[in-house]
Amino acid sequence: MPLESESAAGENQMQTQGQMAPDLDEYRCVERIDTGGEGVHRWLAVEADGAPSIVMAPDTKRADDPGYRLRFWAEANKSRRLTGRGTAPVRQVSSARAPVPWVAYDCIPALPLTTVLEAHGGCLPEPVVWNLGLPLAEAVLRAHTHGLVHAGIAPQSVLITRQGALLTGYGLVRAAAAEGTRRESVPGVDDGSVPPEQRAGARPRPPGDVYALAYVLLFARAAHCSRKGAATVPGHMLNRCLAADPAQRPRAEELLQALRDAAPPVDRGLPQEIAAALDGQAARLRETTPTAPARIPQQGGGLDDRELATAHGPSTRPASAPSRRALIVTAASATAGLAMGAAGAGACRRYAPARHERAKQSVPGTAPPPIWRHALPDRDPTTSQLLLLSGRTLLVGHKEGTLGIDVYSGKQLWSRDDVLPSRLLDAGHGDALIASGGDQGEFLLLSARSGRIKWREREYMSTEAPASMAGLLAVAGGVVWFVVEDYSSGSSGEVKMAAVAYSLRKRKELWRTSLPSGFVGTSSPPEGRASGPAVLESELLIANTGTGGGENEFAYIALDRRSGRRKWKREYAGIGKESAGLVLPRSGDLLVASTDDGLRGMTLSSGEERWTVEVEGWANAQAALRRDRLYVADKKLTVSAVDIRTGKVPWRTKHANPKSNSTTLSGMTLSASGRTILQSSLSEIDALDSRDGSVLWRFATAGTGETSGNPGNAVASTVGLVIVDNLRSIYALPVD
Repeated sequence: MPLESESAAGENQMQTQGQMAPDLDEYRCVERIDTGGEGVHRWLAVEADGAPSIVMAPDTKRADDPGYRLRFWAEANKSRRLTGRGTAPVRQVSSARAPVPWVAYDCIPALPLTTVLEAHGGCLPEPVVWNLGLPLAEAVLRAHTHGLVHAGIAPQSVLITRQGALLTGYGLVRAAAAEGTRRESVPGVDDGSVPPEQRAGARPRPPGDVYALAYVLLFARAAHCSRKGAATVPGHMLNRCLAADPAQRPRAEELLQALRDAAPPVDRGLPQEIAAALDGQAARLRETTPTAPARIPQQGGGLDDRELATAHGPSTRPASAPSRRALIVTAASATAGLAMGAAGAGACRRYAPARHERAKQSVPGTAPPPIWRHALPDRDPTTSQLLLLSGRTLLVGHKEGTLGIDVYSGKQLWSRDDVLPSRLLDAGHGDALIASGGDQGEFLLLSARSGRIKWREREYMSTEAPASMAGLLAVAGGVVWFVVEDYSSGSSGEVKMAAVAYSLRKRKELWRTSLPSGFVGTSSPPEGRASGPAVLESELLIANTGTGGGENEFAYIALDRRSGRRKWKREYAGIGKESAGLVLPRSGDLLVASTDDGLRGMTLSSGEERWTVEVEGWANAQAALRRDRLYVADKKLTVSAVDIRTGKVPWRTKHANPKSNSTTLSGMTLSASGRTILQSSLSEIDALDSRDGSVLWRFATAGTGETSGNPGNAVASTVGLVIVDNLRSIYALPVD
């Protein structure tokens, strides 16, 4: 049944099932947005200035219980730690002494899942449910990686918005009763959502969140229909999640992967009835508070001064980026880390730079503390490699071997001293292809999770073959391409070179194509976005990075991926042959490259210019790309967002202190969701909002020795985490 659209609907909902609007301090309740249930309700409310929020609060009966009131407030206050996709941003939490505790969320318009199902008239289509479940599963996994258990997931606590589903209700199970006390019912939570072990009084643990989320998704799919047979997620994952024994339930990352596999490739949005219900809420809000201002949700984190010191600008200051000088924390000789105090806050004000040409948001939250840190053996920065596989396992090469690390726990999985990598490539299916630095010409296939070597290939070793492997180029679709050198032919000392395609499944050579002598460099591993090789839809591109070839300009040779046939060769004016800047070929016959004129887009096969973007000095090779949006830094660490189809620049953000960083190249990576850009320099890591370039937080370290004051480079990301490498160690920062 459709929701009421008349202005009187708020008055009717104010007394739904006898629940009168509670006294919520400065908030005025407009209407109750949930239906049914007892104990805890959600209200559309506005502050004195007309700013709207969704407010969750217990009813008078529960609020009169001092024990419940205190537990509810404590859990609401802890919920500030939950941020990112799939989590309703906490706007404000009541005082601990409030007669009725409450928590306000920034997500307007929004309706609980129970209300949405009524508006829709029954259960939702499976594609809609799986798409709504994706951000919820991400939020649960992110909470678990941060050591948090939600313990309040239920149909009532899931809010549906135009942008997707959001979790509220953090800790409602813990608030219901003290640990060890049987929970006959949980206020504000559907009985079916409470896992059996939590109902019996056990402490909430991660498997309970998996159980509750699976129940919510089945509830949305079946609603008041029978839940039997409702799960069509591959492997009946949701039914497994409802196992009575917590040990038999899959982990949050397994549920997330199953939902990814089941979700349609294109999200077609919410059904018409639900969109209309959300529009109706927004219209009623405008009628009630016509001058209600828009609000941007704020996100925060926690400070940790035990190992790494972080600093941030206050969220209420005018929009200007905090100074890098104010964020650097110096290490005392015997101190691992220091937190910024009042003097540091004064430094922020004293050294704040001039306001940017386009005003940015003030920094809304604290830089998050690392969730784990792993010390590493001695590493050679010129050859050491890191590779993240399947979003779960990090492979790290060092001077004495290779080790595997679980990125969500930071625990070492295995170590091998018989694998000395000079190049690591993702071979797919959780395997890594490794070129061994110990034996020239050897490469092998290794399982990332177990460290088991599946096979070794020694056919191209220099001591046993006339043409020896000189370096891996790329891997894609079960094929690896590499360069071989032949020293045995001719008396002039000229070395013949060829590109080879090799099937990983059949373990045999597919084709071999000659290359100009000295065309491709083999003395060091090629880099992906700095004049390195590239694999496009139908072509393998090889750059003239060697010492021979005779060309003065940068050039590509294009080989057909299937046959090895040479398709074309092209030189590009303005791109230096030894370019350290960005060289990024793309499907659609596009090349984006750093040139003397700035950042240029040109036709890959012809070299014809399409567009030019002015940058200071050069465009750094360590750029980040998501779909058609490129994020790149220049010599002064100014970050630009560039639409590579048109060359348009939606936004540009200057660095807080570019002069001291003018000789420093900046690393760049994107969070797995694409919402956060991590820019690394010698002194800090800056987190930027990818939508507008606003600074979210800045992070600086305190330490000793060579890594003092150097946070390292953000090198990889997975759901909820970004991995940072500072040579001596790696650590994980929570994001989104």
